[in-house]
Amino acid sequence: MADVYDYILTTGVIVSDTEAINTDVENEYLQAFGNDLVTTPNTPQGVLITAETAARVAVADNNAALANQINPNVAGGVFLDAIMALTGSARTPATPSSVTVTIMGVEGTIIPQGSQASVETTEAVFQTTESVTIPTGGTITVLMTSVDDGPVSAAIATLTQILSNVPGWESVTNPAAATLGTATQSDEQARFLRRQTLAAQGASTAQAIISALYLVPGVTSLSFLENIAATTQTIEGVVMVGHSIYACVAGGSPLAVATAMQSKKSAGAAYNNGASGAYGGLNISQDVVVPYSGQTITVLFDTPDIIEIGVSVSVVITQPVQDPTTTVQQAILNYANGLLSGLDGLTVGANVSPWELAGAITSQYPGIYVQSLQIKSTTLSIPLQYTEIAIAPWQMAEIQQTAIIVTVL
Repeated sequence: MADVYDYILTTGVIVSDTEAINTDVENEYLQAFGNDLVTTPNTPQGVLITAETAARVAVADNNAALANQINPNVAGGVFLDAIMALTGSARTPATPSSVTVTIMGVEGTIIPQGSQASVETTEAVFQTTESVTIPTGGTITVLMTSVDDGPVSAAIATLTQILSNVPGWESVTNPAAATLGTATQSDEQARFLRRQTLAAQGASTAQAIISALYLVPGVTSLSFLENIAATTQTIEGVVMVGHSIYACVAGGSPLAVATAMQSKKSAGAAYNNGASGAYGGLNISQDVVVPYSGQTITVLFDTPDIIEIGVSVSVVITQPVQDPTTTVQQAILNYANGLLSGLDGLTVGANVSPWELAGAITSQYPGIYVQSLQIKSTTLSIPLQYTEIAIAPWQMAEIQQTAIIVTVL
């Protein structure tokens, strides 16, 4: 067999060359049976050549897929986990959903830890996190978590089916909906995290601070600015004192974020709050005790204002899909959530482009032709338009499925 790999140096991706393999098989047949052998696919020998080519391509594809696992830009699964571990990062693990329930029963009844109940409509199972005893009055409030990790839902008053056989436990219900858990990061999200944390072992540089922030549990995206001048400057709309940094961080606890910033910034550099706060964001002022000096330093940063984006898209379906409206909506949400290869999605400070949204649809579903796509923001009082909506460093755009209006032409 000849060289079955095509080395694409510009991308580093290794792919099998089906044409070269097919030519090899044809030549082997011609050498064995003579150069006058007809090898067209509609002949018996042509069918055999095609089958042999398919078998060899399957092996080559498997080898190419394995070879690509050394490339961090395309690696996946445990291979990607191993590459991330080299720089001290790891994909965010899945977390269970949680819900506070009201349990009623006979006074003195012990509800053991791990006792289970389920949602009446979906049969999703939740279990108690601790052992409790029903007190006088026959009612007690208990925290339960889903048996399965991820966004397991339980609407108000639906967690009512007792599964565990506990004599004296008479009823259970949830006065409020469950707080949804999170699924483990996909390969695309993990690759994004790795790219953002490559400088985690450094200090003082902007990339080192950004890397440290992305390693804070719960942080999903951020924006970062620095003022290298000795005087107060306005940079991208943020007023920054001399020799200072600014960060707007989505997710993570204030103390963990502040600690990460303090541990990586240059000594003596100041902090700033920005303009966050108009649409739900916060100006955070968090005290951090420096472990080496014992000094308490007040760290300033922002959480992002959420800018709601609406989408109006008209499409032509050239290849059948089961549900065009839902398919288009999900394609846009995949882009927004950073699930597409090479695209970060709607992160803090990232502008919203109708062209990128349209491209996200066609790249995932080539059989859907986007005739028109407009975006708007009720938050910023911007009507439907074909042009990009600018998002400030202290803002983060968000698209809800209900805000995506799809017209199938």
